[in-house]
Amino acid sequence: MKLNRFWKVAGAVVLLCLGSTPAFAAGRVFTSDVVIIGAGGAGLAAAVSAAQAGAKVTVLEKLPVIGGHTIISGGSVNAPDPERQAKAGIKDSPDLFFEQTLRAGDYRGEPGVVRVLADNATDMLKWFESLGLKWDDRVFEAWGGLYPRSHNSGAAAAGKDYIRVLNDNAKKLGVSIKTNTKVVELIREANGGPVIGLKAVNKAGDTDTYLAKAVIVATGGFTANIPMRMKYNPRLNEKFRTTANPQGKALDGSTGDGIIMAKKIGADDVGMDYIQLIPFSGGRVIDYVGGDIFVNFDGKRFVNEGGRRDAISDAILSQRGQKMWVITDDQSIKGASLHTKLEKGIVYKADTIEEMAKKMNVDPKVLQNTLERYNQYGKDKQDPDFGKTMFTQVIDKAPYYFGIETADVHFTCGGLRISPSTEVIDLDNKVIPGLYAAGETTGGIHGTNRAGGNSLTAIFVFGRIAGTNAAKLAASKVAAK
Repeated sequence: MKLNRFWKVAGAVVLLCLGSTPAFAAGRVFTSDVVIIGAGGAGLAAAVSAAQAGAKVTVLEKLPVIGGHTIISGGSVNAPDPERQAKAGIKDSPDLFFEQTLRAGDYRGEPGVVRVLADNATDMLKWFESLGLKWDDRVFEAWGGLYPRSHNSGAAAAGKDYIRVLNDNAKKLGVSIKTNTKVVELIREANGGPVIGLKAVNKAGDTDTYLAKAVIVATGGFTANIPMRMKYNPRLNEKFRTTANPQGKALDGSTGDGIIMAKKIGADDVGMDYIQLIPFSGGRVIDYVGGDIFVNFDGKRFVNEGGRRDAISDAILSQRGQKMWVITDDQSIKGASLHTKLEKGIVYKADTIEEMAKKMNVDPKVLQNTLERYNQYGKDKQDPDFGKTMFTQVIDKAPYYFGIETADVHFTCGGLRISPSTEVIDLDNKVIPGLYAAGETTGGIHGTNRAGGNSLTAIFVFGRIAGTNAAKLAASKVAAK
């Protein structure tokens, strides 16, 4: 489409809206090469890559702060990394990453999209380094990650580092980020035409129009939208908290906005009933495999702590009270939540197994036997009871840390169907021109079950690709003028 025709059509749409929606007249009209919905990890990665490619970029965020779920994450990022993994004696490759990601999701992921994830993960690490991030040399297996290829910045809450680096670079590149701005509708030309902008309600309550040559949806999933998640999994009612709001007192913005808006203009979705739960808000204080043990209210193990996340959640929900105890010791690397959980009495400390058993109200002999048996498996590096293969330590150095844990709604594996180039696909299996998507708002990557550490990898890999491709589309429309 010629650029002048693009703005003529866009202007006509604006006039039509002005005539039919009175509140719309109070708003303003903005123009940009690329407009991104959502200022979380995917949105900011897209913003930086689009700006690096020369595009004028605007990011709209409905919340008063940026960061989304990324900023509150532990920060595990999966990627083959020959240099760091070789030092640890770990063999890895994009092919192995590809195969394990497909297998983790029961081969329900779309191979073409998963291939892009696996082939671009290592370069994503280098891209972050070029932006100023320093990766820690430690390589570990993220909880539920199923293989030791996880990285982070070394901070207890590494997600903050990623958002800080992306935000700093976005500012340097002239990206405009507007908070308290809720996008309510995508604007698409009739008869299968391109997406040419969107409508958004500003802080004053007026509806503004943003016209763009490309739009990227990066609004996250729908874990916090109870009716929406119950549509696909009826058991996930209001009794289940989300890992972004475990105490029910915070604001979780993952309400499926982008998915809903895109579907209204013909977008297809995939895997919407694959909703992941994990133990998070209680006794767990580490985010990697091999440093803690799960026991039921009888003081006995009941699951492979390093297994698939869906298998672990199902096992927890089958226990008495749908809860368990999580135990670690002084040797493990604790997350940022430990101090707060200790203060609030969510996690406890004990100097002996007997003291711990008394606080847990379990038979000390049973708990002693459970730990001794587990520690022997840890020394042998094999678990004949449940098949655990990753042991980073035994659990025998006091003080012990322990707490009750249950399963919270953590991640929606389904969302908008995208091409390997992050273009949104419609119900006729055709690309919706001008519309891209990245992050948890998309489906087809993780299949039935997301491996731990793959979320941030997908967010950054596909956010970066979406930004680059959106910028290319914008430049092509300028060249066609």
